[in-house]
Amino acid sequence: MSQEQNPQLLNSIVQQFLNEGKRFLVLTAQAIVSLAWLWPLRGIYFSISNPSVIMSVRAALMKALLTSAIIFGALAFFTYIPQMGVLALFSGPLAPILALFLVGAESALVVAFFARPLFLDLALSHVFDATLRARGQGELVKTGKTRTPSAARGAASNVESALVKPLQALSRDGLVRYLVTLPLNFVPIAGTVLFVMYNGYRGGPSWHSRYFQLKGFSKNQRAAFVRRKQGEYAAFGTVTLLCTFIPFVGLLFSFTNTVGAAMWAAHLEAQANLIDTPTQSRLTEMTGQTVEQAETTKEQPIKSSGPRAQISGTKSK
Repeated sequence: MSQEQNPQLLNSIVQQFLNEGKRFLVLTAQAIVSLAWLWPLRGIYFSISNPSVIMSVRAALMKALLTSAIIFGALAFFTYIPQMGVLALFSGPLAPILALFLVGAESALVVAFFARPLFLDLALSHVFDATLRARGQGELVKTGKTRTPSAARGAASNVESALVKPLQALSRDGLVRYLVTLPLNFVPIAGTVLFVMYNGYRGGPSWHSRYFQLKGFSKNQRAAFVRRKQGEYAAFGTVTLLCTFIPFVGLLFSFTNTVGAAMWAAHLEAQANLIDTPTQSRLTEMTGQTVEQAETTKEQPIKSSGPRAQISGTKSK
């Protein structure tokens, strides 16, 4: 019996592996075609052309640049050479480049652990809101800030005070993913690609945490929304992750990535309004027509016809 089960188990594992491979290829194709990977680049351009958005949090920005430079410099000084020596055993001449990439990944990990809880989260939420206003979605920010989330703790706190918690939770999840998947970088090229794509795919939706808060989405609504846009979030998350790995200034791109995420959210809102507005206008038009018809019918005199009208005419004669 066990001998019969072994081939079946092996076939099941192989089939599952093939299915996951197909799903990965489909997701990759969707990510490329979606063009969502352009939003981080648009965020960089918007930050340059509209510096007031970023400079509104200049204190946090300077702290981010200083923190990023110090952490990357320290890790490069103490870990670059040893890691390059280990990588040389597996990747040969690519070891210096891969070691630099690995130091960047480790720097992003340390920065996320220390900087986010201290000063980064609130600054990024401010940048997100400012970008939404600049893109014509000020009403979303205004409405979202006054919405009371139905949290389990039951406190009547607004979105502003509830924002940091989900971002920090997502950051902790990201730390675990980093620690588990960092060894993939010791596999030449393919391991690094898998590391970036997996963490980008898993971390992409976290850039819209503020958007989900402003919309008042429940946990199930967020999951359903992300599920519909898996490829887009994978593309967005991958590019944002690569930006944060840039030496010395990686943390600076957290601000431009936030701008790009807010621009994407504003685009989604504009699309939703284009879909909803014609429907609402049509309903309003139909309602107005119904009211007009009712008033017209009420004002018109009742015209009798048939036998009763004839009898009435005879009596009058």
